[in-house]
Amino acid sequence: MTDFMKWFYPHYIKPYLDTVPKGDYEFWLSLMDNGLDPNCQEEFEKTLEFTAVHAFLLGMHTGQGLTPLIPR
Repeated sequence: MTDFMKWFYPHYIKPYLDTVPKGDYEFWLSLMDNGLDPNCQEEFEKTLEFTAVHAFLLGMHTGQGLTPLIPR
């Protein structure tokens, strides 16, 4: 990950994820937040960071490919 993405995650992506309604995933996410020992919690948070950053990048790449198809 680039230095920018390491900065971008805690300043933009994570705050956004914290505000998104969890819906049907509330129970499962609650288990991950409250049911893990501290070492596993840190591993979960780093895994979430990696996944969220790459999902964001995938969205950017996909969005670029769809630009010609979006009517103006």
